[in-house]
Amino acid sequence: MQDVVDQFSKRAETYSTSAHWISDSTLIQAHLDVCERVPPGNVLELCCGTGMVGRNFRAAGWSVIGVDLTRDMAVEANRYFPCIRSSADNLPFLEQAFDIIVLRQAYFLLVDGQRVLSEARRVLKDDGVFVLSQTVPYSSDDAAWLEKIHRTKQAQLKHFYTENDLTAELNQAGFEIAGVRRLSVRENITRWMEAAPELSEAKRAEVCGLVADAPEPYRSIHQVEVRSGEIFENWSWVVFSARKRQ
Repeated sequence: MQDVVDQFSKRAETYSTSAHWISDSTLIQAHLDVCERVPPGNVLELCCGTGMVGRNFRAAGWSVIGVDLTRDMAVEANRYFPCIRSSADNLPFLEQAFDIIVLRQAYFLLVDGQRVLSEARRVLKDDGVFVLSQTVPYSSDDAAWLEKIHRTKQAQLKHFYTENDLTAELNQAGFEIAGVRRLSVRENITRWMEAAPELSEAKRAEVCGLVADAPEPYRSIHQVEVRSGEIFENWSWVVFSARKRQ
């Protein structure tokens, strides 16, 4: 856990602009859309980082609280809504306290994902919605190379998940999947690496090379492109909405 804290402490100042997905309006709106039938109430954003998703829920009329393990991230998120420095596997909240709980692009970093899901289920109202989103492979055709890229870039990655893996994780934790949104976000890999101070120059170059020189069919599936010296590709996202299995 300390390794994760150290990494994101280094990234706190530049995190919000370090990748397109963090502020991508279509991706964020997908998180709000899966909750459209729930009237504004209480939202908990787990592992909230700088609170980009929570900010948008708040703008839509929700009351938002964030939780993040990294102090510098929590301080940044606290500029927009109350944020507590806490581990997601031991939440300081009463049972059934929240209408919506959101966990975006953090599940792959969790030491014990099932424990976190159990805590989320505990503090979610019986009629509440849990939103889990994550980058995943498009298919088995790009999965192996994508995992290689992710493990090269992210030393703290605990598990590499596919959509089917995440479905199984939710089911095991006592959730029923109510809906799934799939979408692509175009990323500038060169700039993503420039905003990764936790990596050495050699490691950043290695990640760029893995994308730029990726084999087929990865290149076609991700629409890899080198333009004006910068590397671009598409990332596949899945956004689950789930409810507590009664």
